[in-house]
Amino acid sequence: MKNIYKLLIAGAFLLGMAACENETKVCDQTLRADLHIGFKHDSAGIVRDTIFRAVTTLALNRDTLLKNSNTGTIYFPLSPVADSSQFLVKIDSLLQGDTITFRYQRTPQFISAGCGFGTTFILDTVLFTSHMIDSVQIITKSVTNSNDTHLYIYYFNE
Repeated sequence: MKNIYKLLIAGAFLLGMAACENETKVCDQTLRADLHIGFKHDSAGIVRDTIFRAVTTLALNRDTLLKNSNTGTIYFPLSPVADSSQFLVKIDSLLQGDTITFRYQRTPQFISAGCGFGTTFILDTVLFTSHMIDSVQIITKSVTNSNDTHLYIYYFNE
């Protein structure tokens, strides 16, 4: 009889652990709302998706360096405590980088008692230098998840 109780307690413990792991995954996916950016290149009037071989990004004023290889998209974590975030983007180590500033409105969003609050963002303005960047197009102003493409960056013809 004692063995049955031990098995029941062990089973309840394992079930509780599985439920916590599942909630952690849900929290991580729900709380993460990075700005998803795609690269475009206009060649002779034909706009194409672009992949760069050595993209480096730096979150200015936050000491965060991200290096991406062979990528056509990048993700920027927007600050949940400020109304703007600024990044440096270099598409090649030999070329001059561009500074991009995102201005947005933040809205705290209650996820659940276990997850707490997340932040959603509404993009207002995108400012950028034009060393390599030709233009920027906001596709989706509402940044609620990282799955949607929120912005395209168009680069000059090389």
